[in-house]
Amino acid sequence: MRFIKYILIPAAIIGTFIGYLYAPVKPAQNIEWGVSFSPKQAESLELDWREVYRSILTELNVTHLRLNSFWSDLEPTQGEYRFSDLDYMLNLAESHSKKVILVVGRRQPRWPECHIPEWGKGLSLEEQDERVLEFVKKIVERYRGNESIVAWQVENEFFLDSFGECPTYDKKFIDREIQLVRSLDDRPIMITDSGELSPWIRTGFRAEILGVSMYRTVLNPRLGYITYPHPPSYYSRLNNFVKLFTRHDKLIVSELQMEPWGNPFIGTDSTEENYKSFPRERFAENLHYARNSGVSEVYLWGVEWWYYMKEVRDIDTFWEQAKEIWN
Repeated sequence: MRFIKYILIPAAIIGTFIGYLYAPVKPAQNIEWGVSFSPKQAESLELDWREVYRSILTELNVTHLRLNSFWSDLEPTQGEYRFSDLDYMLNLAESHSKKVILVVGRRQPRWPECHIPEWGKGLSLEEQDERVLEFVKKIVERYRGNESIVAWQVENEFFLDSFGECPTYDKKFIDREIQLVRSLDDRPIMITDSGELSPWIRTGFRAEILGVSMYRTVLNPRLGYITYPHPPSYYSRLNNFVKLFTRHDKLIVSELQMEPWGNPFIGTDSTEENYKSFPRERFAENLHYARNSGVSEVYLWGVEWWYYMKEVRDIDTFWEQAKEIWN
């Protein structure tokens, strides 16, 4: 009897839950597709980032954007701000009637995750936290009048302490950030999490929008390239379960993998190396996977690489496939 009580019953519960997560869901219809864009990533690929950005808005005709506000770029010297580049992107998005999620905070998309100016790295953690809050306040107050912004993303995958070079993962700090943004503007707040490596509970109850990554093939330092076993239904199924305990109203895919996992960097890797984690056919496969997840708003990750492949390596496969999404 003890065997049944302590082994078989828990195993049955776990098996039932896994079966629930893996059961198919209805594919999403009329998905709102967007992209995440980083000028710094475009520059690292030796591209003119403004040319890339304009092409995203006009040639691809992307309707939804997720943009960064890197602290290291916008306040390179303490108290001296350089807003011209972000002004340009947001004003152009507004003039083209695009919808923008603007990321604020210390931890934002793209390595090393925490984008801290050199002067800030010498501060104590307590002092740095206060400067981050000042910076977030400055950003929200400056851009809350921009009608293209539909949500504020506070930090990026904040609790994913296994990835990135960051000084803190203290929940009290991100809660202060969220409270600050709420006090300054009434647009929804989005918090993001790893779609594959987290149960989403800590993020889901903190915001109106929960954003999760959707990665298929990654490079593990020990195992090499690995593909996650999750079926597309996993995301909607887990979301339905998590919502029993959280406050969020909406799930979106904040990062759908649409570029290679670099080894060490996609701009210096050979095309053959890039294709190990993201071959040509993977573009259409991942779009199909996202549709079958049942999630109705999806932001693609890798638009800078599509442009790079077209302009530098004369491979327009990915850029041309992207055109079909919005056109």
